[in-house]
Amino acid sequence: MDNSANMDALADVLKAIRLSADTYFCTDFSAPWGMEIEASQQGMFHIVVENSCWLKHVKEDGPPLELSAGDIVAFPTGGAHWISDTPESPRQAGSDVVEHILNGMNPFQPRAEEDNTQEAHSQEFSSATTLLCGSFSYDSSMDHPFVKDLPCFIHIKASETPQLAWLRSLVTVLANESRQPSPGSSVMVDRLTEVLFIQLMRTYMENSSNSSGYIAALADLQIGSALNLIHSETKAHWSVERLGDAVSLSRTAFTEKFSKMVGMPPKTYLINWRMQKAKTQLKHTDTAMIDIAQGAGYSSEAAFSKAFKHYYDQPPGQVRRNSNPH
Repeated sequence: MDNSANMDALADVLKAIRLSADTYFCTDFSAPWGMEIEASQQGMFHIVVENSCWLKHVKEDGPPLELSAGDIVAFPTGGAHWISDTPESPRQAGSDVVEHILNGMNPFQPRAEEDNTQEAHSQEFSSATTLLCGSFSYDSSMDHPFVKDLPCFIHIKASETPQLAWLRSLVTVLANESRQPSPGSSVMVDRLTEVLFIQLMRTYMENSSNSSGYIAALADLQIGSALNLIHSETKAHWSVERLGDAVSLSRTAFTEKFSKMVGMPPKTYLINWRMQKAKTQLKHTDTAMIDIAQGAGYSSEAAFSKAFKHYYDQPPGQVRRNSNPH
């Protein structure tokens, strides 16, 4: 497998869907504690920094999972779930817990009991679970098969991934920056959280048993390479025939395999990608309209404008004006 090509394709997709990540908090929870987290349009993640806890995906059958220190769990599609120190512990609404913590009022703050000695406080603190929690979001207007094919749940077990010791080191930095902000911490935390998401996707791609779907396509030697070629073009160079030749497949074999894995024919994907790229250029750059048109495969602004309006139900000039109101 040509991992470099596949990872380039993944990077292009993450740029296209405008991935952003946010760490809400890294804090200590003393027992009993629990959060009931509702379904969301955003992806969510939890990292057990110290001690252990339990988690259950609401829509999944089976018993809850026990999570150990170093475990990372994510719900890329924002599935409802709960997380607590024991399966029986009472749980508060996750949104309320996040709001309280961000306002400096952790409802599960470690504290000494009536015996207010330093030893009692130390024992209480040492038994607390330290969690790092946050979210991933994507451009909701981007109709991309990657977003549709995201898994509902990913679990990276520390005990089964010793090769990811570097990721645990990253988590340590992320936790420290979240708990003790310094100049530039907010930018660092956001970037490190994005790195975390990329590693989650890499791990899922490497371990997934699915032989079809967009994420499996990214990991496929031939289709992943074809996606990389599509994403890297600048002047509408590729056709279905050329892509097939580039990955050593006949037009028919390439079209069949691409359609099965990606969920649409390569010609459709190629047009979609060019249009999405054109929209991004209109919104975020000052590139001349004729250059955008030619990059999308059209010889004139008029032909591009007609196709773009049919695709997005608004002309390209309006997209540019709406993005630059002044």
